[in-house]
Formats: sequence, structure tokens, C-alpha cells
Amino acid sequence: MLVCILALVKTLALFSFLLFACASETTSEGPTAVDDELVGGTPDSRWLAAGYLVHAPTAEGLAAAPVSCGATLVAPDVVVTAAHCVLAADTELWAFGTGNAGSAALTPVVGRRIHPDFHPEPETHLDVRFYLRNCDLATLRIAQPLTVPPARLPDAKTPVGCNYSAVGYRTETTDSATRVSTGACVQFRVDLGGDPIFEVHPTGFSALCHGDGDEGSPLFDSRDPETRPVLHGIYVGSVTQGLTDCRRGTQFLNGYEAMFGFREFVQQSIDEAR
Repeated sequence: MLVCILALVKTLALFSFLLFACASETTSEGPTAVDDELVGGTPDSRWLAAGYLVHAPTAEGLAAAPVSCGATLVAPDVVVTAAHCVLAADTELWAFGTGNAGSAALTPVVGRRIHPDFHPEPETHLDVRFYLRNCDLATLRIAQPLTVPPARLPDAKTPVGCNYSAVGYRTETTDSATRVSTGACVQFRVDLGGDPIFEVHPTGFSALCHGDGDEGSPLFDSRDPETRPVLHGIYVGSVTQGLTDCRRGTQFLNGYEAMFGFREFVQQSIDEAR
């Protein structure tokens, strides 16, 4: 089973490399150098539950801290994000914000719960769960409930198709970032050793970035009501970051943790916060 998984990863990485190589010959558009940008996304005031995280050594530093990762409100005082985004939560102060960065007061993070099967460090010389970022999910409790309507958890597996919006943040300055979105397609679903994920490809001429601001960010059904959209997944990274990261129109292998497969974990965090 382990050999099969590694072979699959290598095959997909090679496939992405060939796609990128072909695209490079037919377009003059090079890689985008901006770290904190959902490339090709447009400013979007919808998806009120979609927000961002900042961190700093002191409370005074939070207001000027850049967007670190995306996060989504799933209860008035609980947000969900990628576990690898908040590994420094034990040593620094964290806060959650909604809307454009700097447009509203930040809410301090007062608790963190990382999925028990996530490996922050390799446990063996060949720890597949670590290298594939299995179960890369964390919930955070914030200091006080917000009035922003939280997103809903899905009742069924996310269908393959293109009826989705990927949300991220585009940074203008170190303390200012605009929430943006782009159309997106769910290409396929897969379960890697109990870790339910799916692949997302941004539509049109857009791309997600491995840099701060996009990882941990949500994928919503674009047909959902804007006030209580279904959170289908959160972006945790790309297997081929060095080849396709931030490259418009050529990006593949964007991994999203599927919220349907983690409903129990997220619901437990919500219940504990009550």
C-alpha cells in the first residue's frame, strides 16, 4: 500500500511537470512573484464566514502583522484552518479577522485543537503521513462569539464539478489584504490512508499560492446562499509547489481536506465550545 501511494504521488508530480512544461512553451506569462496572493482572483465581499489569521509575539504586534493563513468560521466562536498553519500557536499570540484585513477588529485565539492524526514532525524516516500532510486540520476557539453567520458543514461528499469558489487573500501591504475569490473545479476525490482529500483546479487564468494567505482558506459551493454557505474543504497545499505554485492557468494538484470526512472532528470542537 505504501509503495502504491508513493508511486501515485511521483506519477502525479511528473504529470504536472509535463503540463507545466507544455504551458511554458505556449504562453509568455511567467510565475507570479507575489507570495500572499490568490493569483487572478477578484475582490469578493461575499462569503462572510471566510477570514484570516495573524500572529505576533505581542498583542501590540497583531494589528500590524501580515495575513498568515486563511480560516473559516464554523460556529460563532470556532474557526477551522490547516494544522500546519498554527504550529507556532504555543509560542506566539494569534487572532482571527473577517473581511478585508484591517477593516474590522481582530478577535484573539484562546484555544487550539489539532487533528490527532496530523504529524507536525516525521515520526519515522519514511513517514508518509507527514510528507503528504495527512489530516492537516485544526480548529481554533476565539475569545468571543462573532455575529458573522458561520459556514455550514456538508451533509454529503463533495461532488466533482466546477460549481465552486476558492477564497484567499491578496496582500497590498504588510498590514492590509483584500479578500478575493476565483472559480474552481473539484477534479477528483481520494482517500489516502483515512485522509479524505480532493483536488481543486482554479478556473480561467487564476491560481492558488503556497504563500501566506491562501493555505487554510475555504472552498464554497458558488450556488450556495451567501449568508450560510457550505464549507466543502480547506486548502492545505500542492504536491508540486516548486513547479506549479502561483502559476496561472497551469496549476494542478491543489490538495483540500474534505470537510465531510472531518465532520465529527469539527463538530466535537463546536460542542466543546458551547
